[in-house]
Amino acid sequence: MEAVGADESYDGQQLYMMLVGHSRMADADRTAILGGTFTPIHNGHRALLHKAFQTASHDGSGDGHVIVGLTSPELATETRSDPTHVKQLGAYDDRRSALASELDQLGEPYTATYEIVRLDDTQGPAATRADVDALVASPEAKAQRRAYELNQQRRESGLHPLEIHTPPFVVAEDGTRISSTRIRNGEIDVHGRLLDASE
Repeated sequence: MEAVGADESYDGQQLYMMLVGHSRMADADRTAILGGTFTPIHNGHRALLHKAFQTASHDGSGDGHVIVGLTSPELATETRSDPTHVKQLGAYDDRRSALASELDQLGEPYTATYEIVRLDDTQGPAATRADVDALVASPEAKAQRRAYELNQQRRESGLHPLEIHTPPFVVAEDGTRISSTRIRNGEIDVHGRLLDASE
């Protein structure tokens, strides 16, 4: 597993045309895509990333490729119910560095390469790239609805719909799912262990 490509801000069609021009994956390769803020990176995120690497690496005859979209500060502000929470995410470059380090470690057992792209809209390159095979989506209702709408848009554009791969929720020690909000609130750590509020 290795990283490929650079982290630039392009719309989906621009990014697709650039990749087709000089680094198009072999026809036998499978490409899986997913996106999010990934901050802080927790076991729920790791389940999504593992699913992406598994889908790309093991479901085709080629080595496979994973595209990870990292939400820009502007998009995070637009999509959050409380835009003030965006400040808690930290600088984009720091988030990208942390995600790349995580992907280097997590992807080591897999054959698939990966790249990180900046997400400036809610659908990103998944809506326009013809070489993508699968979308990895959270079990959350909002994420599943977006996946359905994205495939509708692809069909209307003459593109094949993406397979939707969804790992189960990862729960904390208390049986409630792990989330970045719970971690930031000091309820649990990134592995889902309960934190003592009195400490």
